[in-house]
Amino acid sequence: MYKDIMVVCFVEDGEISSIAAEIMGRARYIADKLSQNVQALLIGDDVSKAAERVIGYGADKAIKVEDPNLKGYRTLTFTKVLDEAIEEFKPFAVLIPASRNGRDLGGRISARRNIGLVADCSDIEVDEEKQDIKWIRPTFDGQLFSDIRISTFPKIGTIGDSVFKSPAYDSSRKGEIVDFSVEITQEDLLTEILGMIKKFGSDKDVSQASIVVAGGLGLKEPNNLYIIKDLANVLGAAVSGSKPLADQLWIPQDSFIGMSGLKIKPKLYIAIGISGSAQHIQGMRDSGLIISINNDPKAPIFKESHCCIVADLFEFVPKLTAKIKEIKGL
Repeated sequence: MYKDIMVVCFVEDGEISSIAAEIMGRARYIADKLSQNVQALLIGDDVSKAAERVIGYGADKAIKVEDPNLKGYRTLTFTKVLDEAIEEFKPFAVLIPASRNGRDLGGRISARRNIGLVADCSDIEVDEEKQDIKWIRPTFDGQLFSDIRISTFPKIGTIGDSVFKSPAYDSSRKGEIVDFSVEITQEDLLTEILGMIKKFGSDKDVSQASIVVAGGLGLKEPNNLYIIKDLANVLGAAVSGSKPLADQLWIPQDSFIGMSGLKIKPKLYIAIGISGSAQHIQGMRDSGLIISINNDPKAPIFKESHCCIVADLFEFVPKLTAKIKEIKGL
């Protein structure tokens, strides 16, 4: 019998990611609705500290899988661990962070076990009979949201960053910590990690910036990105864009804002030439002050904006940048 909600937690430097903590909170909510428990599957080379932390975030059982060969993510090793954990603990559902590695792992385990998976969920709910899980995700490029049900077990879904709020940590919670051994053989190690290189660049981190300037297809071509970059420079802002810009490689594919990309909460968000699909809105709607510049007075993004400017961005934005420079004496 399949029972309980399992959350896959990737562990790096002894800590679980913020997204894992967020998912843990939702798993606790779902498990309580179904009268089940929460299992946290911790994978890494040293997960003892993280195992204690997940209990405080709502897990009833922390399943530790430790091995030096699990220090860095590799598809075959992590898929084997999850596969054997599912076989042993038989969870009703498995929730996986929709990071690059999580998306890879979700697809692999789904194919290996021939079971269903819902990717990049924007919400997870329990059905009216409290017997099943409703997996909600954007479709048609974010224009609609689908309610999807999975008929196979365990039910698996990947969940993006900032979809749910992280629960408050409760150091007084008690739970079970279980050591689970998975043999990693040479056949599982087809790749070798030689080292890790942290991403470095002069651009500000979009996810942490207090001011973000983002562009959309209204820029017409990548050569026009200088328009938003010039404005960002005078404001001390980070530069980003909508998903179509990342799809066309105008901006890095890990820097776009949207349901399947970054979910941000800057103090000031300036959208330039972005029409405002539901996919994009989900990524920036929690910003403090939203200013939108678009030549279409009916652009959907205006409905989410505090300040709406109907103008030709090619004329308006350079003038705005010049005025800010003048005020700042640059």
